[in-house]
Amino acid sequence: MDQQTDRPDARGFAPKVAIVMRSYNDRDVIRGTLEMIRRQAYRNFTLWNFDSTSTDGTLEIIKEFNDPQHIHQNSPASYNPGTVLNDAVHTVGAEVLVFINSDATPERDDWLARLIAPLADPQVGVAYGRQTARPDCRALFVKDTERAFGDGREAARWVHFFSMANCAVCRDILERFPFETRVQYSEDIEWSYRLRKAGLEIRYVAEAAATHSHNYTLRQSFKRQFGEGKAEAWIFREGELNTSFLRYCLLPFGMEVLRDLRWAAAKGSLDALVNSVPLRAVQKWGRWRGLTEGRKAYGTH
Repeated sequence: MDQQTDRPDARGFAPKVAIVMRSYNDRDVIRGTLEMIRRQAYRNFTLWNFDSTSTDGTLEIIKEFNDPQHIHQNSPASYNPGTVLNDAVHTVGAEVLVFINSDATPERDDWLARLIAPLADPQVGVAYGRQTARPDCRALFVKDTERAFGDGREAARWVHFFSMANCAVCRDILERFPFETRVQYSEDIEWSYRLRKAGLEIRYVAEAAATHSHNYTLRQSFKRQFGEGKAEAWIFREGELNTSFLRYCLLPFGMEVLRDLRWAAAKGSLDALVNSVPLRAVQKWGRWRGLTEGRKAYGTH
């Protein structure tokens, strides 16, 4: 596939950017995110908000920072991430789209400039930035965030990794590769994996960091992992993963607990030590159950 585009070289790369922010009931953190976007040194951008009809005051905060014509709402009851993202692409007019979650707060005023810089290279399909844990983040979720992001070397060894919570992509790529609407979770993994299979580079930008983490309960952890496991039945339907119970569930459980224990000992974290086994059991079992359900739903094996 020919990957040539009309993108200028890095020295002249100063595109019009649309920052696309999705939100739902993020009143506690969205103000900080909006304030950091307002502070960006790179000024050639327009902010677009896509809110899932928040009921906690999030929308009122958005209105303090953005014009009404750049604020769109969708129903959380019928929310499909691929549909919302495709609608955003069709709605905004810009050479580059930056996707940032409302609870992913840029850490520097050069975040935007650093995030879009790799897109001057026509071989780069998408650039995504680092994520760091919030100060109130529970120990094991701090560990997971740093392992997934950090300097990027750990995730580079995985079958595939990407996050749309803090990323930048050129419009020409989005027009060629629309988002999949058949998955309800991991739409960013599915989309970026197609880019990678098409020969485009997924560039990690550790310097374009945003603070973003969640303290999931065991119930929430199961629900999320179930959704991601179900999506993996579609994303990796060509056999990229070993999906036996031993390799997909049991061994990953044991390996993650061992990593947790080593990390807990190094950090002196009683929280990580006590919660490792229940959290990892719920996560791995949820993902396995989701994969099993996904195979039925998508007719994959």
